[in-house]
Amino acid sequence: MEISLNWLKQYCQISLPSEEIEKGLTLLGIECTHDSQSLNFTDVVLGRVIDCNPHPESEHLSVCVVDMGNEENYQIVCGAPNVKKDILVPVAKVGATLSDGDFKIKKAKLRGVESKGMICSGKELRLNGDHEGILILDTQLPLGTSIEKVIDFNCDTIFHLDITPNRGDCFSHQGVAREVAILENVLIQQKQLSMVESGLGISEQMKIDILALDGCPRYTARIINGVKIGPSPEWLIEKLTSIGQKSINNVVDAANYVLMDMGHPMHTFDLDKLSSKHINIRFARENEKMVLLDEKERELSTDHLLICDGDLPVALAGIMGGLQSGITEDTTNILIESAYFDPIVIRKGAKKLDLSTDASKRFERDTDIENVIPAMDYLSQLIVELAGGHISQGIIDVYPDKKPQTKISLNLDKCNNLLGISLTPDELIQILDKLSISHEKYGVNLICLIPTYRNDLTREVDLIEEVARVFGYDNIPESKSFSGSFLSFIPDLHNLDGKIRQILSSNGFSEHYSNSLLLEKLNHHFSDKPGISLLNPLSNEMSVLRNSILPGLLSAVAYNEKRQVKGFKLFEIGAIHEMNQESIRLSDEHFYLGMVWHAHSVLHWRKLPDPDLFQVKGEILKTLRMIGLNDISFQSDEVTGLSKSASIFSRDTQIGNFGELSPIRKKEYDIAGQVFVFQANVDILTKLIAKNKLQYEPPSLFPAVTRDIAILVKKNILSEDVIKSIFSLGGNLLKEVTLFDYYEDPSFGSTKKSLAYSLKFQSSDKTLKDKIVDKLITKILQQLKQQFDAIQR
Repeated sequence: MEISLNWLKQYCQISLPSEEIEKGLTLLGIECTHDSQSLNFTDVVLGRVIDCNPHPESEHLSVCVVDMGNEENYQIVCGAPNVKKDILVPVAKVGATLSDGDFKIKKAKLRGVESKGMICSGKELRLNGDHEGILILDTQLPLGTSIEKVIDFNCDTIFHLDITPNRGDCFSHQGVAREVAILENVLIQQKQLSMVESGLGISEQMKIDILALDGCPRYTARIINGVKIGPSPEWLIEKLTSIGQKSINNVVDAANYVLMDMGHPMHTFDLDKLSSKHINIRFARENEKMVLLDEKERELSTDHLLICDGDLPVALAGIMGGLQSGITEDTTNILIESAYFDPIVIRKGAKKLDLSTDASKRFERDTDIENVIPAMDYLSQLIVELAGGHISQGIIDVYPDKKPQTKISLNLDKCNNLLGISLTPDELIQILDKLSISHEKYGVNLICLIPTYRNDLTREVDLIEEVARVFGYDNIPESKSFSGSFLSFIPDLHNLDGKIRQILSSNGFSEHYSNSLLLEKLNHHFSDKPGISLLNPLSNEMSVLRNSILPGLLSAVAYNEKRQVKGFKLFEIGAIHEMNQESIRLSDEHFYLGMVWHAHSVLHWRKLPDPDLFQVKGEILKTLRMIGLNDISFQSDEVTGLSKSASIFSRDTQIGNFGELSPIRKKEYDIAGQVFVFQANVDILTKLIAKNKLQYEPPSLFPAVTRDIAILVKKNILSEDVIKSIFSLGGNLLKEVTLFDYYEDPSFGSTKKSLAYSLKFQSSDKTLKDKIVDKLITKILQQLKQQFDAIQR
């Protein structure tokens, strides 16, 4: 949402710098950034065309002589159709710049005729959108005056707001002005209307029936006769352009202006195209079709609300008007629609068509049901000012079930206790006044009457949150103590997450956060289990809940690789969802840890080896042991999307898998380098660690004894099994077993390999003697010979 500072000033006095407003709105809960506009040109001055003749080689160009107030006159070739002798114009001299410095004026020859400068249009000076002709000025200032002294460019500041779904009231300049008024400690100015009605009564020209009250609780209308469609005035074009809106014509622009100003979407119909003179609001029939203003035919469902001329649809309620009843150059009589539509109905209808408009964005966030008539009256008055005509007498207001205004009881003591502050009654009342919340005392409570534009305030806690944000979150004091029931404490089910984050970030990993919604085809890359599709996805790229943690990580790998980042490691902890095996209406949520390695050595003065599968396995093993898992084993397995893969177990429980990304998946994610991945179920890790009670073991004060052994075994023997066997015989004295050499030689035969291990022995209460260690080594070698047919080298 874009908001103009100059526009806001129509509602309240603003003295704060733009930086302070940006910060203040953000602290009030409306995330805000701003851009300050400035002149997009340099060295443009006032000039007079003292001669103008046709170009000898072109029918569309003119050769002008321009006086800029000095002794020399300048010859300038101009292509504008409205250039002529004796007019005042803005002239960019040689050396001047336009388009924020992107375009520099130089001497040039156009069709063989020399040109020293450029006569500018309003668009080139970012004054308006007109580039069909040059800007003609009327001023008494001397020639050569800088053009910014001739024209008030009214430089603006634009605020870019990221508004949360509950604050639909802030989707307008009026709504944001209420928030700025809190910062400025002023009141906003209310609009003054001077609308005049005349001619036929509206009831003689139109009838309205609501056949779907659950979708449209209120529908109002006015008629204006005798309008003349044409271009909008400069002030209106400037207002709309400042916030990125295009000018269409005076009537449509007026409706868009009021939308951006007051926040209530309205629609204008060509009255003469409504043949039945009877508006019906109903839900669409299944597979009913209509052509909207974007000239596209849409197939509708029973979730779509329609505005109908009799039974013929002329608008998709709250989303977009129909093509056949739209305003054209020939329109003379118009019907203005101002209604309140149910937010859920509009959101569901818009999402089913994947059609989001300025109107639907506001209706689906809820609008002010009491603003329908003030907004319509303001639009009616504005249209008459811009397009002429007269407003028919009366309005049609179909509102059978009036919505009561919300009342909330607020207790000061409860507010202070919840926020941890000490507001006085007067201070609380001042905050409520800033929020335009009227109130009356009822015993120890205040009965607060909530403005109708604040549909998000329904409970006392909502009102307390309003008090907190106006009081200032930064002003709430810190508390070093907490009182509460011990029974209110619950186990931290994600305590392990923080430990994993600390371990991985300390070992060169960067944490990544990815969207839990995916493109459907990505959901089959690493899991064969069915995913869960959304009924109303925000887009095709976010249509299913992820059933693997890896797609988001791999997208990040591809993004970084394309930007020449090499040799990095990423991890993510997040939820995945799978279809429940017992009920298709339920889903299972699990938390997973994902890790990826981009296997490329980093630049270094000392040659570092590229990461490989064994280094990855070592880092996984190290991480699992640091969080408290023991008895970890690896088993070769085929994992979807991976090659050279294995499953990882703790005792008999599978906790995850790892491997190299397969060539097919690398191609799908557009990754060039070698990538390794690991994923583990954090829920299972948490349960396993809970069973392993960690105990502190003080370091030994006695020296360690290291012995090396080398054995010949068959190639199919796993080193992991050998290490387990060694540990089983080493007892409490054996602290570490490290494989430090793997060797194959023709002299061993084709079925043998050599494995060499370093064994570290250490006692916690004495210095070990050689004969004790020798006895253990002999026992270990005998066991290896018996179990693996190992031969000592």
